[in-house]
Amino acid sequence: MYIYRADCQRKVPLKPLKTKVKSYNNKPLLQVGEGDSASALSALVNHAAANYFKMPIYTDRIQDDRSVRDFIPPAVFEDSQTGLARMVYKEVVIRFGPSVNERQRKQILDKHHLEMRSHSKFISNQLVAYVVDRKQAGENIIHIANDCAEMDEVIFATPNFVSKYRRCQIEFPVPPEQWHLYNRGLIPGQVPGEDVNALEAWGETQGEGCTVAVLDDGVDIEHPNLSANIKHNPDPNEPRDRCGRDYCTLDQENPEHFNPRPKLFQEPYDQNEGNDSHGTPCAGIIAAAGNGAFGIAPKCSILPVKILNADNLVSDELVAEAIRYAAQYADIISCSWENAESTLIETIIEQVSQNGRDGKGTPVFCASGNEFLGFATDAVAYPAAYDHAIAVGATTDKRQRAYYSRWGPELWIVAPSGGGRANIFTTDLSMPNRGRNPGEAAGGGADGLHTNAFFGTSAATPLAAGIAALMLSVNPSLDCDAVKQILADTADKIDDDEVYDPQTGHNDRYGYGRVNAGAAIEAAMRI
Repeated sequence: MYIYRADCQRKVPLKPLKTKVKSYNNKPLLQVGEGDSASALSALVNHAAANYFKMPIYTDRIQDDRSVRDFIPPAVFEDSQTGLARMVYKEVVIRFGPSVNERQRKQILDKHHLEMRSHSKFISNQLVAYVVDRKQAGENIIHIANDCAEMDEVIFATPNFVSKYRRCQIEFPVPPEQWHLYNRGLIPGQVPGEDVNALEAWGETQGEGCTVAVLDDGVDIEHPNLSANIKHNPDPNEPRDRCGRDYCTLDQENPEHFNPRPKLFQEPYDQNEGNDSHGTPCAGIIAAAGNGAFGIAPKCSILPVKILNADNLVSDELVAEAIRYAAQYADIISCSWENAESTLIETIIEQVSQNGRDGKGTPVFCASGNEFLGFATDAVAYPAAYDHAIAVGATTDKRQRAYYSRWGPELWIVAPSGGGRANIFTTDLSMPNRGRNPGEAAGGGADGLHTNAFFGTSAATPLAAGIAALMLSVNPSLDCDAVKQILADTADKIDDDEVYDPQTGHNDRYGYGRVNAGAAIEAAMRI
């Protein structure tokens, strides 16, 4: 099959893709092509069919299977030169010669059972026409367009394609250290492909329009790889709230309450203990802008909420207040920490997961916890173990559970972290001589802005939260339960030595599997 170029001398070959109409909950659904890419292409085609062709995809119920059989789908093709998808339903674009009058135009349209839909606003002799008989829709539009193109009165005629456009940017130069986003197996011993499928997700979104609150020991808001993505003036009614809050400052009238930066440090500065150096790497895993490293959602916003002062004790009531604040001004909450059971924390997580985002619920991602000798190493930590939290465990670049990752029936999903051949490469403190990397090339860069030594369920949690940001970016209407279910349904079942429950798909060590950003985005777009 082919279409003519504008000169009607050259032909552009088209490869038809097999398209089926299926009934899904008594609603027509298009299935296009076969193989690994079929589901992603089908999602795009269904979305376009509903938007451009006003077809009753997803929304309008059909009466019976006969209605499905009578449903005329659009024709979908693969362009032979580029491999890009093109689809057409009932329309053809025709440009007549300047001397062709209205009567002649109507004769040509009538001959091909076409009616005019619209005139071009810019070219008076060009119009869009559609076939009156829907049985002539689909592939027949190709033949009608070609017949028109061969007429002396017509300058050109072409199917009114809805096409896939490939943005001509250079592929994301994901550093090999960021194997969790795109694992090419460049580090000896790694298993290629053991990642979260970030590149497929980025073809649709990079997290635009979504905000993730990082509740931790502060975020370096001046960091050159984070500053552009810090949420400004989250509370429009509070002019002092310029970039988040510090709930470790007990006096909320104190100016420091509105300063969520890292503040406490002690030697050795490259250690977690005694230093506010944990929240900045977490924020980078979510939203680093690509200036040396990428976050999983490099165009989403970060709301810094400081609840920890290094290793100092923290008020449960103020942490609950911080969660409540975060739910007011962010779409997702990321918590890479654990604490003892707390009614205050459990209650507020339940409340925001049900009532946040104007009743859709704010997803709260919590680390399943790391093993510590002498403590409950086989149990999911709190707050991750609460019913309304989303518990995230850790896996490695070798397709296995990280040795330290705590597990149990409450575990929902797992995400890549350290413990295998490599750890997680992310942002570090930009302050001189502070952070995990004081400025060594071997530690993540001589400028000290990034570290390659971050790991634990602390790294897995913001990665999962960032994937949720991508989901809400393409479909803000998803409620909290839908976010959880999509993550579960699209997760990869890893570790061939493990058995997942055949009824539920759950495994206590891996939850529902390792998060798959590309599949999750595709599923979010279908709802």
